[in-house]
Amino acid sequence: MSENRRIATRHPVAIPATLVVAGAKITCTLSNLSLGGAFLDTERVPMGASVHLSFKLPGHDDVIETQSTVRWSTQEGIGVQFDGLRARDVWALNRFFEQLRSSQ
Repeated sequence: MSENRRIATRHPVAIPATLVVAGAKITCTLSNLSLGGAFLDTERVPMGASVHLSFKLPGHDDVIETQSTVRWSTQEGIGVQFDGLRARDVWALNRFFEQLRSSQ
């Protein structure tokens, strides 16, 4: 049986992002993304930390912003779970994922 508990498929990406941790802004890169969370190439952040993430999808005008919780942290980066997305952000992400699948 698989240990993978994710309910949403993660898509490989390279999207610039901003992470705010305890008031400090950190520039980073999303290296994979799903409706439930993301992996960020960034410095270590303590597991369980609440962070604010913002990024802009290619081909989409609005910035996606969400509170997130750090679920794991390594020297390569952190995995975050989104604490909630606005409906328009879910729509934009689904549209972006459709474009990724159709270009493969």
